[in-house]
Amino acid sequence: MVAEVEADGQEAAVTALRDTLLLAGSVQPLLERSAADGGRAAFLTVTRLDGRMGMTGAAGVERAVLGGVPGLVKTLAIEAPSLLCRAVDLDPDLPADRCAELLLAEAHDACAGTVQVGLAADGARRTLDLAETPGDLPGEPGAPEPGPQDLLVVTGGARGVTAACAVGLARAHRPGLLLLGRTELADEPGWAEGVPESGLRAAAAAELKRTGHKPTPREVGRIARDLAGQREIRRTLAELEEAGARAEYAAVDITDPEAVARVLAPYADRVTGVVHGAGVLADTLITAKRGEDVDRVLHTKLTGLRHVLEALPAGRLRHLLLFSSVAGFFGNRGQSDYAMANEALNQLACALRRETPRARITSVNWGAWAGGMVTPELERMFAERGVPLIPLEEGVRYFTEQFGAEHGGDTVCVVGPVTPLSAPEPAGFPAGGVELHRSLEPLAGDPVLADHAIGGHPVLPATAALGAVLNAVHQVLPGTPVGRVTGFAVHKGLVLDDDRPAGLRLAVRPACTPGAWDVAIHDSEGRPRYRARAVAGAPAPAPALADLPAPGTGRPVTAYTDGTLFHGPRLRGLTEVLDDGQRLVLACRLPERPIADGAWQAPGYSPVQTDLLLQAVLVWARLHRGQAVLPSAIGEVLRHAELPGGQTFLVVVDGVAETAGGIRCTVTACTPQGRVLLECRGVEAVHAPGLEAKFRPTSG
Repeated sequence: MVAEVEADGQEAAVTALRDTLLLAGSVQPLLERSAADGGRAAFLTVTRLDGRMGMTGAAGVERAVLGGVPGLVKTLAIEAPSLLCRAVDLDPDLPADRCAELLLAEAHDACAGTVQVGLAADGARRTLDLAETPGDLPGEPGAPEPGPQDLLVVTGGARGVTAACAVGLARAHRPGLLLLGRTELADEPGWAEGVPESGLRAAAAAELKRTGHKPTPREVGRIARDLAGQREIRRTLAELEEAGARAEYAAVDITDPEAVARVLAPYADRVTGVVHGAGVLADTLITAKRGEDVDRVLHTKLTGLRHVLEALPAGRLRHLLLFSSVAGFFGNRGQSDYAMANEALNQLACALRRETPRARITSVNWGAWAGGMVTPELERMFAERGVPLIPLEEGVRYFTEQFGAEHGGDTVCVVGPVTPLSAPEPAGFPAGGVELHRSLEPLAGDPVLADHAIGGHPVLPATAALGAVLNAVHQVLPGTPVGRVTGFAVHKGLVLDDDRPAGLRLAVRPACTPGAWDVAIHDSEGRPRYRARAVAGAPAPAPALADLPAPGTGRPVTAYTDGTLFHGPRLRGLTEVLDDGQRLVLACRLPERPIADGAWQAPGYSPVQTDLLLQAVLVWARLHRGQAVLPSAIGEVLRHAELPGGQTFLVVVDGVAETAGGIRCTVTACTPQGRVLLECRGVEAVHAPGLEAKFRPTSG
């Protein structure tokens, strides 16, 4: 497959990037099938910028955005390692017949690992690499360092990493700063004053109830996020003023040209620089990308920058620093659109430097920042792969140094690890994933499930669905240890009555992060039931729990007979209440009992034993809220050791917080001595009207 990418003008170039990505997603499965049959399958893109991958800037600003195409190709090489993936940039002076010869040679190149080449009219073939000092790039040492006489516009600069960089710049050079962001800044409502950020969700839910509105999780989350964002903006402005800089904030959508022009109009004649840090993510594999999500990623980075620059007088700009990413320089799984956008920023920097050689214009390809968009899950994954993260203070120092005289000649640079953030999927696993089928027939009449009946109807335990996730990964990738599961959610519980579906479909697909697999479970009629992400590798060791009461010092559990729990005899493993304060501690002991044919468990994992952790959540809710609840989600499951069937262990419920519909908490299983066996973090349990009546005591 050869895709020529051409466009006139920046707007058309952004559209061309989007269309090329969607094309790649549509042909990738076909090419992979061809490769699986033993032939060479290739995906080549062709641009005609300068024959040097756009690095001379000769293509001009209007066409430089096309230089983002290699970001897609590098990412495709990671997501589809069976394909030859290559981005070829041809010199515009090459004749058509010579171009055809060169492309055929690239498609048959024995060195399949090269993903980006430039072919010049003089016969030179170039690839891209890193050097310690600036190479032969356009321009000359840039403008003087910024100072109090300068006014810099900072997009995305009021929150997060970019805000920290703005504060560092203020401390080092004290320029005026105009921060642009999407969050509207308003006076904080009285009900939120003095409430810590950890309590905003509960306070928002209470306020919605007080004013007669339904506190849905979506609305509660939106209000809490907005308030937290506004607080962060105010903190940033206060830090900037404390650093001695004149700072203002304006809320604007930089993808709206009229809004940008209106906001910048009062400042335009004073602006001497721009720091472009705005960006959004919409991570998913190339084959699953949606056009609207790709547009959002590309337009924020590329169209947003164009709108800001067009709103400022030509010729005044002395400083332009673009926040690019190693995701573009190396490619990154799940971030093909983000990689394209950041690669395009690199080419724009080259073209703009060529047009305005005396300005300081730099595109910084940042590695992953600790505490930036990196979640704890990603942080652990990077640590396992030996990829260092950029500490916040160190990154801010790098940022401020870019405005120093010694970096005036930098046009494109990489700060952080000089290795890709992700690696290709292990050979043999189809990029499109694998689908397994589970019959529900073996569950009919299963004695364990008969003891998991709500309102007289057997229901598949959430822990059995979690077991199906682990079992599916074990079947598809035998020998792969899954120590963590994240994002487990119950879309719709499975009632095992006469109207049950015939079976379940379990789709196992590689996730955006290496060493992780997304598992989506639908019933045979196509309705979503459960989902989760399984992550390979052992979790970080957990410290032992302290100050635990000893088994034999508490009181017997009555929850199975007083309407707190609905579980029948085969699932009644909670034996003793050792502490019923805000931290609930229960002793457990239950013989191991497999469910049906074993398809609901995995090596080292028992859904029956794990169900005791969720039973403990129901006990806490009845003790402290007087409510019956059911588990709906688990943020993270950490598997340290197998739960011991037939032996005593403890279950601890703590860290409980109220949510709009119930509670969120952490549940830990440990030995009586405190050694952690299993952790369930972010367990969400919800209340529904009439649930108490269905939790009636059962005999036995």
